[in-house]
Amino acid sequence: MKIHPNRIPSEGVREDAVYDPKALDLDRPDVQVLPPINVSAMIALADRELVVDAAIQGRLKLICSKCLSEFERELRTNAILTYPVSATDVVDVTEDIRQEIMLAYPMIPVCQDGCRGLCGTCGQNLNLKACPHTPSVPEHSGR
Repeated sequence: MKIHPNRIPSEGVREDAVYDPKALDLDRPDVQVLPPINVSAMIALADRELVVDAAIQGRLKLICSKCLSEFERELRTNAILTYPVSATDVVDVTEDIRQEIMLAYPMIPVCQDGCRGLCGTCGQNLNLKACPHTPSVPEHSGR
């Protein structure tokens, strides 16, 4: 998204952009960003500063850090970006949007609350079925 400060009206302007995750080089071994990435930004000038308030949305395909299953999760993050500008500048916020997306990745992706992970002996996904190496989890009695 390239912004021309000299074209921003005094009340600001809303701009929308759609990004292709492949073009932004967002993937890593345990995270894949699914297309499209939608950005809706409110852009304003305050003195000699460009202020971009961006709402970023998309979908992530993740690998659970406990059971190694693939799962999808929604990506939603907001960013307020500021840039000192003059009237003749053109500001490209693409790299900052890319960084904000990467900062929104979960540190330790987990497919579900209570994920039981893998058996340390045989590798069985304990969310799918128990194995003889792992004691069963007792049912909660509600008392």
